[in-house]
Amino acid sequence: MTPAFEDRSPFQSPRSERVILIGFMGSGKSTVGRLLAAALGWDFLDTDAVIESRAGETVPVIFRTRGEPAFRDLEAEVLESLRARTRVVIAAGGGAPVHARNAGFFSAAGTAVFYLRVSLPGALRRTGASRDRPLLAQGEAAVRRLYESRLPLYESLGTAVETEERDPASVAADIRDLLQTQKT
Repeated sequence: MTPAFEDRSPFQSPRSERVILIGFMGSGKSTVGRLLAAALGWDFLDTDAVIESRAGETVPVIFRTRGEPAFRDLEAEVLESLRARTRVVIAAGGGAPVHARNAGFFSAAGTAVFYLRVSLPGALRRTGASRDRPLLAQGEAAVRRLYESRLPLYESLGTAVETEERDPASVAADIRDLLQTQKT
């Protein structure tokens, strides 16, 4: 479990120019991202929301009518357009780190990546039977394979922060404190 960190108030801006949250669906990226952005005084962007705004369709509709490859193309375009943004917390879609064409987004200078860790049962409990998550419709075995295939990549890209059975505000505070320790 992530340790509690000493409060170092007043908060000063971290060295990173942008924070990207990655993790499996239901890990809390959007909720934690909003809280973290507010604590930093930065903007917050959820890549799925940006995709929906640009496409004029919801993610489930894009998956259903255009297919996952078209969604991944839109996702890559959005990530590239956000690459130069600063003072922003970005909740990346769970599949975004998987695609090699997005690697530069996650490794860009000034970027801090945090992997919000959640167990598969925890993620499924949080997402329930959400109709907003097309990949859940593939069945439990497919979701388990997807989860297991993504974990090593998440772990290799970001600093892991445990979210299981934790309040999103405490997760955001831990990330803020981790960012604070970057300053030198």
